[in-house]
Amino acid sequence: MMPNRNLLPNLLVITEKIYPYIATSAITKLTPKPKNTHKLSVVKFCLLLAAASTIISIPAVVISPETAFSRETFQIAAWQDVFNLNTLFHRQRRRSAARGTNNFCPISPGIPNETTQIWSDRPLFIWQGQIQNIIVRTSGSDTDDLWNQPIVENQQSTTYAGAKLQPGQTYEWIVYRGDNPFPSVSFQVMETQQRDRITTEVQTLEQQLQTKGATKEAIALAKAQYFANLQLWSDALQQAYSVAEPSPELQQIRLDIAQNLCKTNKNNS
Repeated sequence: MMPNRNLLPNLLVITEKIYPYIATSAITKLTPKPKNTHKLSVVKFCLLLAAASTIISIPAVVISPETAFSRETFQIAAWQDVFNLNTLFHRQRRRSAARGTNNFCPISPGIPNETTQIWSDRPLFIWQGQIQNIIVRTSGSDTDDLWNQPIVENQQSTTYAGAKLQPGQTYEWIVYRGDNPFPSVSFQVMETQQRDRITTEVQTLEQQLQTKGATKEAIALAKAQYFANLQLWSDALQQAYSVAEPSPELQQIRLDIAQNLCKTNKNNS
């Protein structure tokens, strides 16, 4: 890297070599009319920029996670930027259309016929349809109920409040309406090392925003963006549903999420 005090003279010399017919030295030999002086200055400046861009390698700036979090947070324009329908619902077609026959659609955590990885050990269960009970079991167990939660009429979500879920373990949630269960949906709590790293970063993000005086919804929005960037959609959705008094925009996003994720099911009911 050339010293700063020699940068401009060196650029002028290099510009002359690269652009011999329109270089700075040639320009200075001309006798332009006064009205063209400004234009020539602009040309000269552009030539310098062109030369600099081709020969100077600017070293990458190392940005700390804290700085990155802050910049990312303030770049978020709206909830709809986080939950872009084309991004969030690209796996919608894989949802079981057969469930629409019984007017039940699981939304989070997990996708039918897949095992979804999540960060939270207290996941939020979201669905559409009328059900009476949610049961959470360790995967492969038919009797080991970790949590059995009655559901009231028209309730569409509830937060897990059973025994602590373990990192690396796979679980199933099963819903009942009457005596017959719907097919289960699987999810896995991520391994300890990955989960601890994310926990630290999320806490750092939240603390910084609290220091800046951010609202609860703004903090939830930033955390949802963080999880969305990691493709942890169940955890991102949990942030969207965590706001007790949501803005009109967030209320609409919640409606859009449910309607779009369960559209296939309704069309096949």
